[in-house]
Amino acid sequence: MRPRKVIVALAGTLALASVAVSLAFVGTSDATTAAATRTLYVSAVEWKGSASVAKEPYPGPVPPGGGWESCAPGSDGCDLKGDTTKWAVETYRFDTAVVVAYCGERVVIKAFGVNAAFHDIVVPALKKKFTIKRGVVTTANLGIVKKPGIYQILCVTHPPAHQMDLVVLPKP
Repeated sequence: MRPRKVIVALAGTLALASVAVSLAFVGTSDATTAAATRTLYVSAVEWKGSASVAKEPYPGPVPPGGGWESCAPGSDGCDLKGDTTKWAVETYRFDTAVVVAYCGERVVIKAFGVNAAFHDIVVPALKKKFTIKRGVVTTANLGIVKKPGIYQILCVTHPPAHQMDLVVLPKP
């Protein structure tokens, strides 16, 4: 009789374990397994600087390539309007150079356009592209990022200066 009680107890334990495992799988829903969303807020801005020729001599033009501009004294660019007493520089940038997310998170960028009519943006490693327009908050869903690494976010309208990096860290 004693072995029978052991078998019944063992069978009961196995039955309870089986129910617990079944409930664990049945209880998993899309809501609990959905990726967390990491929303990153950035702005596309134009940095401007100028100097008096009397205090600081004009250093000369910047290398070609775009994304920045150097305006000599007397030029019409950089809002100088022919002023011979000043020189100026401009560059387009994101207001942050690095944004961070974790593997498995859905990455959404909300970008506000401050300067320039538009900025065409690409994220080559994720095969994504979007356009930021002045005065508008653009929402760009980059999807769920599955691999850690550094993903370049590039403005193809103002290369090479206008860019930032998305750093994706392993899950903690």
